[in-house]
Amino acid sequence: MKAAIHQLQYWPGLRFFAKMRQVELFIYLDDVQFEKREFQNRNRIRSARGWQYLTAPALSKGRFSQKINEVELDNTADWRAEHLLALKTNYARAPFFKNYLPGLEELYLRDYRLLADLAIATMDFLKDGFGIGTPVKFSSEYAVAESSGARLARLCARAGADEYLSGAGAKDYLDPNVFNYAGIRLSWQHFEPRPYPQAFPGFEPDMSALDLLLNCGPRSTEWL
Repeated sequence: MKAAIHQLQYWPGLRFFAKMRQVELFIYLDDVQFEKREFQNRNRIRSARGWQYLTAPALSKGRFSQKINEVELDNTADWRAEHLLALKTNYARAPFFKNYLPGLEELYLRDYRLLADLAIATMDFLKDGFGIGTPVKFSSEYAVAESSGARLARLCARAGADEYLSGAGAKDYLDPNVFNYAGIRLSWQHFEPRPYPQAFPGFEPDMSALDLLLNCGPRSTEWL
């Protein structure tokens, strides 16, 4: 069985779901340290000026060692209404925006205390939108203590996988010997993003996968 592992993200990008489509099990890495200014609580959407971030405000001051599944959201401001308005403003011309608007409105009406719950809601929204049926698990279910590549290899072994599909960017730091020792085959994702129609002229790469779904609807998997 081939598995992939990735940290929880808010509205993840195309590589995330392209990888999910290629495996028999996808493990959400939820019990590792939260990293500020990464993509765990933010991602990019297309705008008339190019792109902008949607950032879910996380409470991190003085909480330097907290895990992703422990991070609380700062709900003192109505960021949910702001994010929904940004989507309505920037995607009003997207061909499939009206199809997915009710689901987006329902998603942003929910109360979220934890970042993990918000991230999972957005990942489920896109997973369903792309028609991806890959089973998902959480790393916290396996109580693995190792770090880095050893953690990934042990997670695969605990989940019953004999192959791990990694993003190509990890070639600089993943040690294949760690996976060989655990009896796990290490393979690499080969994903080259291709331009697709967007709501504004030109093409901006590396947007949230929501951009693809709202613009291309049922055809979205042609670009994954």
